[in-house]
Amino acid sequence: MRLLAFLMVILAPALAFPRLGLHEGYTRLVFDLEAKTQYQITQTPDTLTLRLIGMTPAASDTDVGSPQVASYQVVPAAGGATVFVRLRPNVEVKTSELNDGNRRRLVVDVVSATRPPQSPPQTSSRPEPPKPRTQPKIVVIDAGHGGIDPGAVGFVVEKEVTLDMALRLRQLLQKEGIEVILTRSSDTHLSPDKATDLGLRAEMAHSKRNLFVSIHVNSASNPAQGLETYYFGHSIDPGLLAQVIRENGGGELGRRLTREAQSVGERLVRDLIAQSNLKFSRQLAHLVHGAMLQATGAVDRGVRQAPFYVIRNARIPAILVEVGFANHPEEGRRLQTSAYRQALAEALARGILRFLNGG
Repeated sequence: MRLLAFLMVILAPALAFPRLGLHEGYTRLVFDLEAKTQYQITQTPDTLTLRLIGMTPAASDTDVGSPQVASYQVVPAAGGATVFVRLRPNVEVKTSELNDGNRRRLVVDVVSATRPPQSPPQTSSRPEPPKPRTQPKIVVIDAGHGGIDPGAVGFVVEKEVTLDMALRLRQLLQKEGIEVILTRSSDTHLSPDKATDLGLRAEMAHSKRNLFVSIHVNSASNPAQGLETYYFGHSIDPGLLAQVIRENGGGELGRRLTREAQSVGERLVRDLIAQSNLKFSRQLAHLVHGAMLQATGAVDRGVRQAPFYVIRNARIPAILVEVGFANHPEEGRRLQTSAYRQALAEALARGILRFLNGG
């Protein structure tokens, strides 16, 4: 008789969204839907995305840690919400809807996939030596803002500078054999809803990639110039709060997303794996920041921690760089030039390559 034939642990109270249960061989997520709620489910190899229309559950970001599901995130938006379920490798997703007349429930089972039987080894009179297999390094480059969101506007428009630099950086890294994924490759947004847009960008920083760099242009009400590089953290200088809120969407939305990111920071303090990842993020930040300063001679505004929403849940080293101030009369005009943008892109590439090659 097996000591543990069946194990079920309820991890969330009945009012949680979704309700979660761990079972032997699968993880179950139950979404209690309102009568008017519509939904759409899409799936990539590492993420299940559920888009809800007609109900707005509370925002949440929850580690699951089961063999099938790493975590899930609920991102409310106007008139609905998006739920991102981060999947482990080698799983299958099965869905069903239950309707007993009083309520609707969407049941999502994430099941460990059975491995196909292995073929017997082929014999040969002249065995060939094994060929070395190397996995390409994968870097995610996030060009901040885009589409309906221009970002900072001054002597330059932030969304235009960040896209131009992301494209330059992609070309430089590809020449070194690095696979590059851009969160956007044209003047587009990922969603007209800012919280969803940032959530989709952040979702790309998962464990199958090597690092994540988000590129931004700064602005200030008082004359300011220089370079800043950030990695995620809860502690923040009060003077940075306005900047963080702006990059997190601005206004009440930016304040809400900043509070959510800060709550993630509090949780990370207790997560040893996350702390290890933050150490690597800090190392990446210093390498990139130093390379940019050396290449440009710009004012050094330092490497710091802040709760930027786009890097709050990164499973890989992740940083956010502010490459200058759009409204500074000298720095803003430098950012207009192709030569200065190229110098910044080359410096970013050098810092990234140094990190990937062991520092």
